[in-house]
Amino acid sequence: MAETEKLSPQQRRHARTKARLRDALLGLSADPSRPLTAAALAREAGVGRNAIYVGHADILGELRDLAARRAAGPEARRRDEQADRDKVRALGQALDKLATQNAGLLRRALEAEELWKRSEERNAQLSRELAKLRAPTLVTREAPRRPGKQD
Repeated sequence: MAETEKLSPQQRRHARTKARLRDALLGLSADPSRPLTAAALAREAGVGRNAIYVGHADILGELRDLAARRAAGPEARRRDEQADRDKVRALGQALDKLATQNAGLLRRALEAEELWKRSEERNAQLSRELAKLRAPTLVTREAPRRPGKQD
């Protein structure tokens, strides 16, 4: 069953109207010479103004936000752009800090790996020596040495 078949006719109509309003809002936002009013939005979408106020308050909120941003003018845009540049700079510095920390951790990991290899080699050496010490040895009896004779 398709997604739209699960919806009631009213829900389908509401969804179509919302899509038309969103498209109209995009059209209004693209042209700075066009007014950002509910009447202009309704005209652009081909719906009544009452439909916007009653059933699509979220679209009306987006229209108000867009109008506020447009009214703020170039000074606000410059502030926003500067704020964006500051954020990018801060993120770059945070990235540099993380890269430095990562390099330090990598160096410590390599040192630990080298120490582990040396420890393994030393352990193998000590195991071999222990094995030699534990190996049975043949004990022979030597002829007694006579006093006075030296080798």
